[in-house]
Amino acid sequence: MSEVGKISKVGADENRRRISSIIKNKNNSITLTLGEVSNLKQIGQGGNGLVYAGIQNNEEVAIKFLVEDTKSSKLERFKAEYFNVNLIEDRTNIVNYINYEEIQFEDGYLIPAIIMKRYDKTLKELRNTSEISEKTFLKLFKFLLNALKKIHQQGIIHRDIKPENILVTKETDFVLTDFGIANYNPELYTLKAKTERKERLANYEFSAPEQAKKGAIPAPSMDIYALGQVCQWYVFGETHRGTNRSKVTDIFQSDEAEVIEIVLNKCLYNDHEQRYQSIDEILEHIKQIKEARREIDPFEEMYLLNDVIRATCPSVSRGLQFVEDEKYIKRLVENINKQSFKRKLWFNTGIGNSDFSKLKYLGNKKILLDYREIKIRGMWLFTDSVYDDLIMLETEENEPFIIDGEETYNALIVNNKHLIHGYHQNSGYIEIEDEVYSLRELEVEEHDRSNTYKYYFIGTQYHCSIIWQNDSVLDEFQEKGIVNENTVAQLIRDLRKKKHEEVVYRL
Repeated sequence: MSEVGKISKVGADENRRRISSIIKNKNNSITLTLGEVSNLKQIGQGGNGLVYAGIQNNEEVAIKFLVEDTKSSKLERFKAEYFNVNLIEDRTNIVNYINYEEIQFEDGYLIPAIIMKRYDKTLKELRNTSEISEKTFLKLFKFLLNALKKIHQQGIIHRDIKPENILVTKETDFVLTDFGIANYNPELYTLKAKTERKERLANYEFSAPEQAKKGAIPAPSMDIYALGQVCQWYVFGETHRGTNRSKVTDIFQSDEAEVIEIVLNKCLYNDHEQRYQSIDEILEHIKQIKEARREIDPFEEMYLLNDVIRATCPSVSRGLQFVEDEKYIKRLVENINKQSFKRKLWFNTGIGNSDFSKLKYLGNKKILLDYREIKIRGMWLFTDSVYDDLIMLETEENEPFIIDGEETYNALIVNNKHLIHGYHQNSGYIEIEDEVYSLRELEVEEHDRSNTYKYYFIGTQYHCSIIWQNDSVLDEFQEKGIVNENTVAQLIRDLRKKKHEEVVYRL
């Protein structure tokens, strides 16, 4: 029997069994200083800890027990994690630690525990259970900047940034947790947190290379490297090592993603001296990139499109116009193609926006938007404050291609005369008049008629109808049964409530 009131010094496995047994014998509850925690269930464990979730004072909480043989260094770090982190003045996006206790069980053992708010899931679980999105990616990047700037200013280097240590609230806000191997500036914190060399690396996937080296001095650049790896992992499902890094702009094509791609490249240098040395340095670099890009004035681009709309339908000066005649569709395509835009135009459906490289009039009120063959019933056109100008294509169902007696919605047009099945793209070859040709040797144009959207919106990347912040507005509009002048006018009012940051900057 151990001496009553002593911190447990037995093995981790025995402590796990002891905690599990006692909680089970008390009907899955435990009494703490701030009240009973009921409905306890184990939700995780690690080398040093055992984590339970339960209800305390009608709030969901988690309890992290230190079950490892609590020699002084590990107990000191466990205490430092609670007390030092709670000294951070503004803990927005930082884990909410509620209390630290040394819980005395009936057999006399004391087990250290941290009680914290229970969160919905981890970033790893979020990615495994939902599709990646640019909105979440941008939110994650900004969260990491804000959270790391905050803790670095408070003299804390986390050293274990990874998806499992980023929690997600029910509102999909991010929270940084697990400061178990963090380094604390001794001039600011009285509780020290020493770590052994084998513990400093933390994780092989996300930690900076120098963390594996003996005598490495903790620095913000370590967390900055992990920031880059977490963002890389979110987009591609894996971290980066070596050369030929996959670029986030291969997945997300927005201006913001382009800026972040530049930043991530510098975050992920193996040589810590080539990385950013602080979050402020990252923020300053982002500011410089954006200022340089402002040399392309978004209003100049939007005025060019405004000119396209007015040249297509001069009566638009009287207000919102709906036009059905084929001449307007043909004229719009011609005017867009002859205008000297410095950047690509974009389209949006509410499900996602994308730039496009090809816009071609096919005749019979049909256009080719890159590879999408769209049949247009009519167009809604509007000009006003430039940034809320509107080109809305109202589509109708397209008939399928008939190839070799079969119906198909995907086809290839070869050398402007041969119509073949789209599946030939998979093989890369086609047989024409008993001769086999490589598609790379021919002029090939893909046509996909399987359009599922009622409305397409065309604009520059700065227009209200194109920015992703308005996707939900457009998505809801796609579901409307009746579309008329009143509903489209209301749509324009709803869209202009949110504007591109470059537009806001200049207004």
